[in-house]
Amino acid sequence: MINKVIIFLIIIAFIGCKEDKQNEIFSDSDSVKSINFDDNQIRYYEKVYFKSYGNSLDSNDYAEVKIEYPEIITARASYDSINNYINNQILNFPLNEETYNNIDEIADSLFSSYIDVQKEFADYQTKWFINSNIKILGIFKNIISFKTEEAMFVGGANSFYNVIYSNFDISTGKIIYFEDVVNTDNLEELESIGKKIFYNIRNIPESKSLENAGYWFENKSFELNDNFAITDSGLIFFYNLYEIASRAEGTTELFLPKEKIIGLTNIYE
Repeated sequence: MINKVIIFLIIIAFIGCKEDKQNEIFSDSDSVKSINFDDNQIRYYEKVYFKSYGNSLDSNDYAEVKIEYPEIITARASYDSINNYINNQILNFPLNEETYNNIDEIADSLFSSYIDVQKEFADYQTKWFINSNIKILGIFKNIISFKTEEAMFVGGANSFYNVIYSNFDISTGKIIYFEDVVNTDNLEELESIGKKIFYNIRNIPESKSLENAGYWFENKSFELNDNFAITDSGLIFFYNLYEIASRAEGTTELFLPKEKIIGLTNIYE
């Protein structure tokens, strides 16, 4: 009888430990970072949200949400606008067709779906995850640029991966669009430069059309997209999965050095 009681208590303790592990939440990184520019300074936190469900990272019975993002703390109306954008970027994560009010709701939604699948398939042993990393690329002139990198796996054949670049006017907090950088008179020449670089990094023979090489640009001709970052060394463009080619071709990052595009934009003159 004593042995049975001991075994029962051990089982209860084990279950209790697992439940505690499922609810671990870490909110971290309140140390202040800073960027100096033009006798000004932007101060910000690098925030980390982490929540997990399941046994451990090394087990297949596991799901996690990890979101890293900057929070600007320098007092200025334009920075409030940028912080709002970052917050919306996080809450618009494409998990379900739902509107989330906070990160906890994203985590709860993921774990709820994961538990439902485990109930339906008793031997289900696959890790699920949501990872989002928003970071400051840098500041050039009066422009601050960000890179958002999103990854997710919620079962199925393929994982989700997406990169979003964004640029803001520091003085106003307004987002900078591609048409704000390049006028139509210079677009053709800029895209001609971009096409040569694209052909080079994708190892496409000059005599081969993009369509025959397996790319599906609109109008069957190369185009720069509006997913771009402004840096002190040039423009970065990013084409996500399925955007211009099959998943097998992967993503494409296209860098246009400022030396090659001077005079063709409102940035490098």
